[in-house]
Amino acid sequence: MSKLSKDIFKAYDIRGVVGKTLTTDIARLIGQAIASEALARRVTTLVIGRDGRLSGPDLCDALGEGIRAA
Repeated sequence: MSKLSKDIFKAYDIRGVVGKTLTTDIARLIGQAIASEALARRVTTLVIGRDGRLSGPDLCDALGEGIRAA
């Protein structure tokens, strides 16, 4: 499991170095946290978006896995 660094959390987004401070394990944990908060607020729809970076598909998949797990 990758170590979650608080430094990746910015005012309006999450930024990290892929494979170091931002891994699929971390994306999965973030997905679980987002979904837990959404459930608490009775939000029933979440949307995942990404840019064209090569790391995007793997990070999106992991984020979605975390959301579904919650």
